[in-house]
Amino acid sequence: MSIPVSTLINNSLFFGAALLILFVASFILSRKAGRMLGLGAGLDAYAAKASDQAALRSMFARKTSRIITLLTALLALGLVGAAVMFSLYEIDVAPRVWAWFEATFLRDRVAVAWLLAKLLGLVLAVVYLRTFLRFLVGLAISRFQARPTFLPHNLALTLLQERIDALLRWGMILAALSAAGFVLSMPAAFNDPLLVVTYVLVGVLVARTLAVIANLAVDIGVQLIRTLEDKPGPLRYLGRLGRLDQLANITKRTLEYFCFVGVATVVVSQLRPDTWLADTGLMLIRLIAVLYIGRVFIDVFSLILREVLLSEPEKRTDGENKQRLTLVPVATSVVRYFVYFTMAVMVLEALGVDTSPILAGAGLLGLAVGLGAQTLVGDIVSGFFILFEGTFLVGDRVRIGDVVGNVEEIGVRVLKVRDEFGVLHCIPNGEVRLVANHAREYVNAVVEFSLPYDEDIPGILDHLRTQLSEKRSMHPDILSDTDFSIQGLQDTGALIRSLTRVKPGCDDSVGDVIRVELFALLTSLGVMPSACYVLKTHQPAKAQLPVRTAEANADLLSGND
Repeated sequence: MSIPVSTLINNSLFFGAALLILFVASFILSRKAGRMLGLGAGLDAYAAKASDQAALRSMFARKTSRIITLLTALLALGLVGAAVMFSLYEIDVAPRVWAWFEATFLRDRVAVAWLLAKLLGLVLAVVYLRTFLRFLVGLAISRFQARPTFLPHNLALTLLQERIDALLRWGMILAALSAAGFVLSMPAAFNDPLLVVTYVLVGVLVARTLAVIANLAVDIGVQLIRTLEDKPGPLRYLGRLGRLDQLANITKRTLEYFCFVGVATVVVSQLRPDTWLADTGLMLIRLIAVLYIGRVFIDVFSLILREVLLSEPEKRTDGENKQRLTLVPVATSVVRYFVYFTMAVMVLEALGVDTSPILAGAGLLGLAVGLGAQTLVGDIVSGFFILFEGTFLVGDRVRIGDVVGNVEEIGVRVLKVRDEFGVLHCIPNGEVRLVANHAREYVNAVVEFSLPYDEDIPGILDHLRTQLSEKRSMHPDILSDTDFSIQGLQDTGALIRSLTRVKPGCDDSVGDVIRVELFALLTSLGVMPSACYVLKTHQPAKAQLPVRTAEANADLLSGND
């Protein structure tokens, strides 16, 4: 396809002149606009020192220059692309532009003057309105920063001021461009894309500003709630919600999602109303709300349960405290699973799924699982009986079958016991048949030893009983004096058994202490276990071996026969 030479030359001259005007205007604006906008923005209100004012002006000028350079590059690429497209379609742009300019501006000079006056008024209104609003925002934030309540949040307030400043700057610029397009009666090909860009960019800036405001509100709310912790009455429980730092972080993230999704939904509704995108935004908002409410319910329930059951442990016995420590995680787990199931059903309903067949199927599935997984159901039922009957609690020393150790966790299905070697045993609750609990009221530390028959056994036992009674104050785990009894008569002496009542779970440690004390006391008395055995053996006559001579031994060593 051949392009007419005249069209190519006219378009080249026209767009070359446009590019030249664009570069000259960009150079002038990049040199002057930063300073002019900086002065008009009232930077002196935010910096008292001259050096700070100069630094702010310089920073503002650099940012403005970069923005103008980027816009110039984009416009230059657009002009080059337009020149290529118009030339390919053999459209001579210069006569058309001149005809539009002549029909619009040169026909009625008064109308042109009035149009220019309106554009100038629009620019002045935008500049002074932005300056006034920025001054009000700066004044309000400086007042907030001066209050003691907001002192820990100065960085957040500074960030909020920056976000509002960016919103005012770009919002005013885009609003002025849109208004200028309507004043100049620009075609829809110009106004519609500019309107879309305005909505999207302003929406993003509004969402970022609202996110900072939401985070700041959450931080201030947590700070105020924590002040109620020392208040008497039910308000102290509300104050303890301030301890949930994780909940505060989740609230911040959720509010940010609300801000961005909500603003995006509003923008889409304005640009493309009654479309699936707007419905999708509303659905996402509902999903975020459901997930957040479920998480808040779990955390708040867990906190309230801990505060009600585990507060003031000094007013309860050790057994009651252990029982409550056991019930709290189990109750929290049950509530968590229930909330997760409810959240899943609500999410499906928000997605438009009919949950009635799902609930009915879940009931049938539960019945099938109950019939098919009888062992699992038995473990769960046994776990609930263990919890509510209080046969043993977390921290108790128990013997279950061949396993002896301390209970670390009582779950709904599995019991965890750690033995003295540090090995963790996971025992299904349904297999717990016979339990020996060493942690209820008291246990006996049993030590056995023997005494020779030729010693004064009653006197020695009285002496041991007296000495151990005197040393009882040194061991607070001992609950009663040591009792001795003769358990049997052996070949080596009398078998003595000592019983000492001690605190639950202390039988092994106290037994070791008693063995050491008994050894020391018996050694000091000179009492040592002794035994006398009479062995009768029959020794048959030994066969006489032939005597070898020296020469025979030498032959044997040399291997000769």
